[in-house]
Amino acid sequence: MKLDDDDFDEADEETTDSDNKENKINKTNNSTPEKNKMPKKTKIIIGASIGAVVIIAIIIAIVVSSSSKKKKQTYDYYYSQGMKLYEEGNYGDAADMLDKAAKDTKGKKNLELKYTLFNCYENSGNEDEAISILKDILSYDENYEDAVKSLAQIYYKKEDGENLTKLIRKYEDGECSDAVKSYVVNKPVPSKEAGSYDDNIELKFTFDTGAFVYYTTDGSEPTKKSTLYDGSAIEIQNGTTRIKAVAIDSIGVSSDITELEYVIEYGVPSAPDVSPASGKYSSGEKVTINNIPDKCKAYYTTDGTIPTSSSTEYTGEFDMPDGNTVVSFVIINEHGQSSTVVKRNYNVTAKSTYTYNQAESQLKSVLVSKKVLKSDTVAADGSSVNFVYISKTKVNDIEMYIIRYDVIKNGNTSTAGLYGVDTSSGKVYTVTGSEGSYSAKEY
Repeated sequence: MKLDDDDFDEADEETTDSDNKENKINKTNNSTPEKNKMPKKTKIIIGASIGAVVIIAIIIAIVVSSSSKKKKQTYDYYYSQGMKLYEEGNYGDAADMLDKAAKDTKGKKNLELKYTLFNCYENSGNEDEAISILKDILSYDENYEDAVKSLAQIYYKKEDGENLTKLIRKYEDGECSDAVKSYVVNKPVPSKEAGSYDDNIELKFTFDTGAFVYYTTDGSEPTKKSTLYDGSAIEIQNGTTRIKAVAIDSIGVSSDITELEYVIEYGVPSAPDVSPASGKYSSGEKVTINNIPDKCKAYYTTDGTIPTSSSTEYTGEFDMPDGNTVVSFVIINEHGQSSTVVKRNYNVTAKSTYTYNQAESQLKSVLVSKKVLKSDTVAADGSSVNFVYISKTKVNDIEMYIIRYDVIKNGNTSTAGLYGVDTSSGKVYTVTGSEGSYSAKEY
């Protein structure tokens, strides 16, 4: 059924009247609250329930937050975050994360993690922490080569020769020798091997370029406060000398110590080797010492006394003294030590010496026996002869008279020969050459 506008108006009026009635009833009810008021016990129960719900909600929020935070504090979280930051070049924050991971039970033995942490410290300029973490790594694995190499590099940059030396001593002969070999200072090399000698020695050292050598001679350990070797020879003298030497480079890295012991006992010279032996001799024999060592001298006496450095010095062979003589010999070295004394008893008979007339007579006698002469004054062919004195000289170490033999024939004089007569034995020689350069042959 279709409704017109009047119908809608009536409906609105009805509704309005109904609402007005209801409002009147409510106003009536509100004017009497005592009859409709909620009991107090009910209100308390409702309030408590609401509070409990709030507390539970708070507890749940705390548990959820704690669980989330605990999840973030795990080793894996710190490790992964730290490595990520390290790859990004954020070394400071990476070090914080990796340090936490390294302190975890799982991280304490993760040496690769700790070496990455070292790189963080090094790249961020935290040198003390870098050294500390390298030492920590080596406390777990003393042959972790990268850690040894890095620690050596840091000590070298710091010019910390003392700690670098300790590191070298620990690793130079082990598995990680390559990590420290470029920093090794070689120990000084002596020019003379240690041992026993019978004379003073001069000791020198060779060593690395750029290093300095310090040494002691009393057996104490050498340091920079010890005697500086200046390159000149160190003279080692009589007795026992213990030398210790060390080479130290410009930053204080020390070599191993060279230890040497020298025992110098001066050798007493051997007894003189004298010739000839004791015996009877003719005048003119020579006496010789055959074994005088370098830096030694020989001395002798002819009066029976013990020879000393104040006696006659032997400078070469000498004539055996005539008569019955005891000659004593000794060799003394540069340190004043004497050999045993050697004695020779020579009984020397003086040779008879030919006069010129005796020598000429001896020559004539020989020429007659050789049928060169018929007599002292006539040659084999009947010519007259004449003998002329030339000189008294030594020929081939033999003292002789040089005599010329002339032949006179038909009023002409010519030289027929040149002879020499030994002044001591009377032996006759044919002589050739001229004064100062004669040679002689026994006739």
